[in-house]
Amino acid sequence: MSTYARYGWLGVVAAVAVVAPLAFPERQEFVLMQILIGAVFATSFNILLGYTGLVSFAHAAFFGIGTYTVTLLWVHLGWSVLIGIVLAPVVAGAIAYVTGLLALRAVRLYFALLTLALGQILFLVTFQWRGFTRGDDGIHGVVLPGFIGPTTNRYYFLLGIAGVAISAMWILMRSPFGATLKAIRENRERAGFLGIRVKRYELAAFTLGGAFAGVAGAMFAIQDQGAFPNLLLWTKSAEPIFITLIGGQFVFLGPSLGALIFIPLEYWVTRTFAYWGAVLGVILLLIILFLPGGVGDALRRLFNRDGAPPEASDPGLEDVGGPEVTGEHP
Repeated sequence: MSTYARYGWLGVVAAVAVVAPLAFPERQEFVLMQILIGAVFATSFNILLGYTGLVSFAHAAFFGIGTYTVTLLWVHLGWSVLIGIVLAPVVAGAIAYVTGLLALRAVRLYFALLTLALGQILFLVTFQWRGFTRGDDGIHGVVLPGFIGPTTNRYYFLLGIAGVAISAMWILMRSPFGATLKAIRENRERAGFLGIRVKRYELAAFTLGGAFAGVAGAMFAIQDQGAFPNLLLWTKSAEPIFITLIGGQFVFLGPSLGALIFIPLEYWVTRTFAYWGAVLGVILLLIILFLPGGVGDALRRLFNRDGAPPEASDPGLEDVGGPEVTGEHP
């Protein structure tokens, strides 16, 4: 499929996103907003997993920090949520930077375990500091500006934020910075021998991922008009992992596609089956087993059935260079 055809498909997707609220009742509009939030959240996580080869269990903590930045500024200072949205990635990115300084002292499994411990510390602080965060009661009833009060207006507002955030991540990952991250993922030692400051780039990726997770958290604060400690719990970090694996970690738009599949699927399963956790787990397992590269990689292969590599200008379905593409196994 030509580059123009791919841009055409992206245009169709954008058009569908714009008209979607007109085709669904208000209750489903909240599901649409959750898809947007999940797409930004999972794409920010894929900066670590798909591009840098890092698995972090603290990513939910940065998502929750973004949510609490918006809500706490409103509760304690009376600031508009619009200010909170601007500050959320700054605060989340700063905390991610400090967390990364500590976590990146370890590598591989030990790095993942260290992020798990640090994320749990952030969760416990939020859970127990009742005087500041209201503890397990959470924060509810955040007042939104009038122009995003109606549900449909709120959806379009979040659609705009998601578009800007995903576009920014796409530009970053298509830059020499993104190429360097992929080199580190493929072989950290070789990248170091080539003069790349591996730890510095990994810290930058960890910070950027945390900052954009903060954007997703701020979007949740707008959608839900509140915040609660479980947003920082380590189990929440499993959500972007599932979404990314379903959509494809080696395709930039894979996490967005995964969110489009996972969020409605979760919504339907939890309301249809009594033992929804087991049913959802089996469905996700089947997807991962039969589409090991994710749905995004399957579509990329379909678009390039002649075996030719994706074009350099391919908007989002380009090969991120993972093992699934080369036929090797990690």
